[in-house]
Parts: sequence; C-alpha cells; structure tokens
Amino acid sequence: MKKLFIMLLLVSATYAGYSNSKYTIDDAKIETVLNQSIAVDMDFAVNALNPESIQAGQNVWIAVALDFFLGGFGIHRVYLGTPPGIIAGYFFTCGGIFGVLPLIDLIVLVINNEDISPYIDKKGLIMFN
Repeated sequence: MKKLFIMLLLVSATYAGYSNSKYTIDDAKIETVLNQSIAVDMDFAVNALNPESIQAGQNVWIAVALDFFLGGFGIHRVYLGTPPGIIAGYFFTCGGIFGVLPLIDLIVLVINNEDISPYIDKKGLIMFN
C-alpha cells in the first residue's frame, strides 16, 4: 500500500509541474461559434429509413446500382420501399443466400426496367415472387 501511495504521489508531482495556463477557455469565442451555428433537422435521419416516407417512382437505375454494389446488404430493397428489417434477413442468409437473391434481383430489375411498380413496397425476403 505504501508503494502505491508513493507511486501516486510521484505521478501527481510529475504532472503538477504542468501549468493549466497553456490551455485557456475563451467564453466569448465559444459563444460566437455557437451563435454562428445552424440548427440540424434530426427528423431526416429518422425518416430516411421509414417506408412511409419513400415516394413512389423510384429510379430503376439507382436501384440497379445499389443492388450491384450493396446487394448483399439488401440496400436496394430498402430503397424500393421494403421495411428496413429486410436488411436483417439478408444478413442472416449470408448476403441473401450467399448472393443469389441480389443477383436474381439485379436480373429482374434490369429486365423489367420499364415498370418496377410490382417490386416497390414488397414485404417479403424474396422480391420477385
């Protein structure tokens, strides 16, 4: 116990030599920065994954790009209006049954690029049934 006390005393004596005057806080500058700041709308983050906030008429090529690059995560499905919980389904099936579902989704989206309305707001794990 004595060794611990002496060690703490030595450590505190070492740091006691450093003056706090090097680091000063200028309250006026802080107030100026805070007054110049802008408000951030936090509703955007909440509504971004809300299926009711997604409007009809999504661009098929954005969905194709999302499927091509992030298909294993199911992001293209969320873009098309599927509930965000579908991401868990893609995760637990190892990227949509080892990438088979995103590949089929990609083919379906490219072939049916004129009208993707049947694939918007699909609730199941499989988009094309």
